[in-house]
Amino acid sequence: MELGPYKTPLALAREPFTAGFWALCAPFLFPVIGSALLAFIWPAYTATIQDTSPDANAVGLVWAAFATFSLVQFAILSFWSERIGAGAFAGSVDTSANWLVAAILLGPPILLGPNLIIGQFFGGEQGWEYSTDVNEALFAPDNWGPAYLVYALLLAPMLEEVTYRGVALGALLSRNVPTVMAMVISTAAFTLPHLQYSLPALSVVFIAGMGFAWLRVASGSILVPILAHISANAMITFLASLSPPAG
Repeated sequence: MELGPYKTPLALAREPFTAGFWALCAPFLFPVIGSALLAFIWPAYTATIQDTSPDANAVGLVWAAFATFSLVQFAILSFWSERIGAGAFAGSVDTSANWLVAAILLGPPILLGPNLIIGQFFGGEQGWEYSTDVNEALFAPDNWGPAYLVYALLLAPMLEEVTYRGVALGALLSRNVPTVMAMVISTAAFTLPHLQYSLPALSVVFIAGMGFAWLRVASGSILVPILAHISANAMITFLASLSPPAG
């Protein structure tokens, strides 16, 4: 793997339109196609995701399906990245023990810090709240199961980091886009699939995304933001389990 600045795989510059597809289209396309297939195979799917008091087993099946969609997307993305010579994670996974520890410790503040600040700015509204058209029952701790935890704590962070801090940021850097501009553009792309959140939450997502992008640039390793994102999601999940959101 030929590396450029910040240990960016230079191969990511070879197929910019495909990189754009993975960053801008795939995060919407795979869930939409997956949901359509699931609704065809399982007619109760639509009713389940709309039910404000859904059966926990049915919710578990929904999250198992979402985890499967993410795994398929990650597998195809990794195959493409490996094929063009950028590695399965679209970046170097080599790093020091100090960076591994830093990733685990910095992940929660990167996500919780902006949440607290934005919450104060918006009059106490917490940054992880959803928009009014989202069925929060699907995310209630009472409906958590192994599939949800695997998705939230492992698959989603890995897929998002490889997509946005690996492919998107790496493709921009490898084409000599200025570092800060590349971080902003890739983080804006990272924010788009989170439109299920409230406006304060979208602000938190963008700020946290910039933090994860900084970790990728500063460490030169895609593994560092992946671990930081996993650590952040684990802390949010733990706090949500202690104090479930109203409704």
